[in-house]
Amino acid sequence: MNRWPGGRLVRAVVPVSLCAALVSAPLWGVQPVRAVTPEQAIDAGYVPNPAPALARITIDDITPRVLDGAGAGGQVAVGTEAGVPTVTVSGTIINVGDVPLESVDVRLQRGPRSPDAESVREPLVWSEPSFPVQGEFLRVAVSLAPGESVPYRVSMPAREIPGDPGPDLQLTEPGVYPLLVNVNGTPEGGSPARLDDARTLIPVLRAPPSAPIPGVDDDEVGAAAPADAPDPAPVPLTVLWPLAAAPTRIALVPGEAGPEPVVALTDGSLPHDLADEGRLTGLVRAASAAFEGPAGEELRRATCLGVDPDLLGTVAEIADGRAVVIDEGSGPHVPGERDGGSDEADPAVDEALREDASRWLTELRALSEGACVVSLPAAQADLDVVAAVGDTALTAAALDRSDSVQRILEVAPVPGVLVPASGALAPGTARALAGGGVTAVVAAPSTRTDTGVVPPPGMVAVAGTDGGRALTYSAAVGASLAATGGRPENPRYSDPSTRYWLDADTPPARLQDARAAILAPVIDAAGATAPDATATAVEQGVLAVPPQVWDIDADSAGSLLETLGDQLSSGRMRAVSLPDRLAGPVTIPEGSLAEDPTGAPDPGLADPFAEDPAGDTVGRLTGALAGAGTLRSLVDTSDPTAVEAAAHLSPLVGDALRAISETGRRAGGDGLTLETGTGAVARDRGAARLVRLGETVSASLARVDLLTPGSVFTMASPNSPLMLVTRNALPFPVRVDVTVTAPEDITVDPVGLIQIPAAGSRTLQVPTQSDSEGGVRRTVVFSLHGPDGTRLSDPVELSVQSGGYPVAQGFAIAAAALALVLGGRRYLRYRRGILDPADEGHRP
Repeated sequence: MNRWPGGRLVRAVVPVSLCAALVSAPLWGVQPVRAVTPEQAIDAGYVPNPAPALARITIDDITPRVLDGAGAGGQVAVGTEAGVPTVTVSGTIINVGDVPLESVDVRLQRGPRSPDAESVREPLVWSEPSFPVQGEFLRVAVSLAPGESVPYRVSMPAREIPGDPGPDLQLTEPGVYPLLVNVNGTPEGGSPARLDDARTLIPVLRAPPSAPIPGVDDDEVGAAAPADAPDPAPVPLTVLWPLAAAPTRIALVPGEAGPEPVVALTDGSLPHDLADEGRLTGLVRAASAAFEGPAGEELRRATCLGVDPDLLGTVAEIADGRAVVIDEGSGPHVPGERDGGSDEADPAVDEALREDASRWLTELRALSEGACVVSLPAAQADLDVVAAVGDTALTAAALDRSDSVQRILEVAPVPGVLVPASGALAPGTARALAGGGVTAVVAAPSTRTDTGVVPPPGMVAVAGTDGGRALTYSAAVGASLAATGGRPENPRYSDPSTRYWLDADTPPARLQDARAAILAPVIDAAGATAPDATATAVEQGVLAVPPQVWDIDADSAGSLLETLGDQLSSGRMRAVSLPDRLAGPVTIPEGSLAEDPTGAPDPGLADPFAEDPAGDTVGRLTGALAGAGTLRSLVDTSDPTAVEAAAHLSPLVGDALRAISETGRRAGGDGLTLETGTGAVARDRGAARLVRLGETVSASLARVDLLTPGSVFTMASPNSPLMLVTRNALPFPVRVDVTVTAPEDITVDPVGLIQIPAAGSRTLQVPTQSDSEGGVRRTVVFSLHGPDGTRLSDPVELSVQSGGYPVAQGFAIAAAALALVLGGRRYLRYRRGILDPADEGHRP
């Protein structure tokens, strides 16, 4: 029996019961859900079914993508002589069972239109009976063997064709309509049955006009809209275009991969994203191409580039020639190492990666020139945890207080804007970060009433802050965009009743759903489906905020921008920049972001690894950051050879942010691939990073230590110095404080701060005065501390044998007397002319 991430068993078959059965997945600590079998999916009543038992049907394309009776943007496909548009859906049917299928048929069905823009995703979890408008079954295969597939293509007129008694989709009014493709067949030896179905949405901006009937007045037939009807007010459009990557950089112990700083990655996903056909390249080029299109200037004005400082800094270092190593847990190695165990790297691989990084930065700089840019939280860090830790270095890195985005892109980001990666922010976090220069938050509505109603998008005055405000966006639009691409997710803020295993749908179908969600406010603005929401739709419009790590290809990204460009060109939308949005008036009363109407406690600063091996996340981060601060304090900045120290140590703070990255964990991650379950992989990866960070900091500090010179040190005189060796295995010079604890009868001069060269050691002679009786053994303890007082190594106990100096003095006197006697004898022999054997060959 399989359970939904929220913990309740899903048995719903119809929309109402399904909505009642689903609950919100907890943000952290969800139990992993493993691969779902067909039997489990059927028993649990998943809609849509992520693991059909016999056949899987996919939606690979829909034509037209947008139905516009006015024909704007070439969106209408005319499929009949009467001029009525035809809607065509095509895809593939695959026999996933172990028995042949016979008489495989498909048909197209339609459900009721969405009542408003916030409800567009509800039909995606409706069962087949909720799509009452049905076409005729079309035979696509007489038989289909296990493992075989067959393409299908099914079409229906958008509305009735005069004189044609065949079925049509009855798209007579604007709205967002759900479509379903149903596949039936007969398993060998069984009975005919419905095998699977797939869903998507089609936005109808203007219903197609009815075809004229000869001899009949148009008024008797009805038209889609009067020719002289006034156009609705254009809907404001603002787009946040995210450029971020899953955090794969990791901190190494300084010097572990050599004396020079390196960029250490856990895998090759970043080089792949930067390649000519990579994801990051595709996002930049899709935006560049759209900005050069017919509505390019308007689209540029509406778009703000969201840039991850962690990604940007890493790519800049690679472009500058810093070596890259891959560390998958078994030790660092250089990308492109030759086979056979050779440590020699392939220079062509390094050069190709540097060229990709440099090219991408060049293209991004060209795209951002004169454009709106906003700095995203570095590494998509969980800002709730950042606020809970309260470390100034961590907060500064998360919010890019070093202005790395401006330094690298040469464009100043919009100041004081916070865009949480999860799409939601705890009220305590908003208040905690408000004092650090944050003046505005861009997030989804974070409250939900007892009836499940989400506050409308708008400008919220955040209670408890000095003029702080939050610009909220539609949860439906945000969830639809998060569901696109190859790694779809249900965001934390999404409506629980609309969550499902997103991999049950194909990327083209989910992209079409996002297109419909973005255009739904345009339809609302026309007042066709929700007259009461018309003013709100026109006032708020569309604020499109995709997930920060948006796993979408260039063609799909360009397709969405093309759709938005068409609406700008037609006048249905108007471009509004993000700064202009943020400067708008407050539309939602103060405090509505900071208080939960359900009376539930403030989620506050939750521990993202409460059930994971990492344990206390805040405590572990605090300890690791304190150790990183000690390492920074060790650096001898007066030494010119310490110039690369920051490059060695900065990844440690970055690793703290990467350990609490939101990527892959939004809403517990439900909706990820069946193999990865409910975000367990991402959560475990973050926990492992946190453990490793602590180990890396400890190992780095352990590279500076004291070495004991021996077991017992015997003082030859009351003023004999003690010998001590300090060692520094770090690749930069350090300053350390050597303290000493000695008994009362032994006085040891203080050592204080000393410098140890990079990757070297230093031998100290510590002046010592002993007043103890002869033959007495004492213990002198030396300790090594950082300038901030942190102990760096275990104390070194030196056993000192005092009182041995009288014996030494006797030996010294005896040796002096012997030397005097031998010298006198030699002199007398010389005076008498007796040659000494040592003087052979010399004459007096």
